[in-house]
Amino acid sequence: MNRTPNLDQVYVLNPYYRLRPDIHRVVLYAKGGNEQDCSRHWCTFIHPLHAVLLSFFTYKRTLKENLALLSDFFSRPESEVTQWVKRFIENEGPIQATSGGTIIHFPKRVLIEVKDGMEESAFTQTDANRFLWKHLDLRTRRLYTGPLIVTLMLTNCCRTHCRYCYADTTTRVANPLSTARWLELIREAARLEVASVNLMGGEVFLHPDWPLLLQETVKLDMEPDFLSTKIPLNRAMVNSLKACGYKGVIQVSLDAASDAIVNPLTDTKPGYVRAVLEGLRLLDESGLNYQVATVLTTSNSHWKVLEALYEELCRLKRLQDWRLVPVSNSITKPYADLARLKPDRRQLEELFGEVERSIKGRSPFPIILGKDVLDRHYGQTTGGSCRFEGSECSALNSHLFVLPDGKVTICEQLYWNPRFLIGDVTSMTLKEVWNSKKAHSLCSLRQTDLQPQSPCSRCALFEQCFGYRNRCWSDIIKAYGPDCWDYPDPRCAWAPTMKYNLGYGNGL
Repeated sequence: MNRTPNLDQVYVLNPYYRLRPDIHRVVLYAKGGNEQDCSRHWCTFIHPLHAVLLSFFTYKRTLKENLALLSDFFSRPESEVTQWVKRFIENEGPIQATSGGTIIHFPKRVLIEVKDGMEESAFTQTDANRFLWKHLDLRTRRLYTGPLIVTLMLTNCCRTHCRYCYADTTTRVANPLSTARWLELIREAARLEVASVNLMGGEVFLHPDWPLLLQETVKLDMEPDFLSTKIPLNRAMVNSLKACGYKGVIQVSLDAASDAIVNPLTDTKPGYVRAVLEGLRLLDESGLNYQVATVLTTSNSHWKVLEALYEELCRLKRLQDWRLVPVSNSITKPYADLARLKPDRRQLEELFGEVERSIKGRSPFPIILGKDVLDRHYGQTTGGSCRFEGSECSALNSHLFVLPDGKVTICEQLYWNPRFLIGDVTSMTLKEVWNSKKAHSLCSLRQTDLQPQSPCSRCALFEQCFGYRNRCWSDIIKAYGPDCWDYPDPRCAWAPTMKYNLGYGNGL
């Protein structure tokens, strides 16, 4: 902050940030909030001593009191401690520190001034002794103590049968997990200090006890950021969502305002679009947060089609945003079927351009265009997986995905592929799955474990590339097929020509 902090003021660790011990370091992550409040979706490793310092600001004490206590704790002059603390108070942007040559990143607004009306829950009274450590490790991406995010696929059943859907909704689940076991997993996740328990399908609202499970995640402060549905919501469902105390976002999928377009795409009957729009109006009246997602295919990637849907959405008063995302490849559906549904690059560029020219500037709600799929560069990146652009892969590093029968995989798009099943919660705890022999073997693949035909089997960058674990397993299989699971990520400069193109034509 630019101004001198007030010694008589109470500053507190931003309530949207959490500290989680991870044996050799501490995880600092964000939960909730908006871009004004915090750095959303933040997650970094920090030195345990930084966590100790921040823990002093989880009590209702003035800055003067905390500086005296920190000076005593660290046996350092109060003037020196003041300089440590000052840079974290109301910092307007992310900041950095170093430890042993490693850069440590901190989000914006780490310590904030306590205002009138701030809830007492901001003062979590974290014990500094939680952050003891012996061997410091700020580099290993995989969490030691367990996953940070757990996704529970409550069912793979769905009300629609979308031609473009990437999900596995056809595998028959003979023995689905009981509601009691799902509840046990949610409670175990809380003991592991998991940041979020995602609930999904198939269609999450087809699970008969979804309100009970969602309410448990809310009670334990691990509710999902959003729930996605294609079911037309009725008043009873909306009331159940409100009764759960859910504060996240409901994402409703709708691809056009016309049954003539939507019904063939989703295998639904006439009246489906009208029912979805009525569900949106109920959400609009309810006070719940909601957004609309549209998958762009050759059927609806036309300006007049989107304009008609936009006009319907403009009737809503509280729509959070409208997301337009092009259809992508799938592991579970034939490539040829999806290729026929994929718009080409020129069509998408023209469509996005028309949206920006015609409605984006005057829209009463934000319109988020999925342009990033057009900006992905395949076959160009050198230096291994740490250099890949885009979101970093969470598989094997911070995420577990539990299938409806209790099998556990590393990524939501890999489903029951046996190569990536690392445990089974019908007989194991989440922590046992995280530390299973199969999980560790996937984390520590040797070059000799790969097929000779894979370019990775003879690459000099193997150790750092596979060790960083930022290869997208699902994209590899989508591009080359399941037998080529150990091939390079398609973004790699040494990746072979894709058998099944992930791009959108016209030069990709």
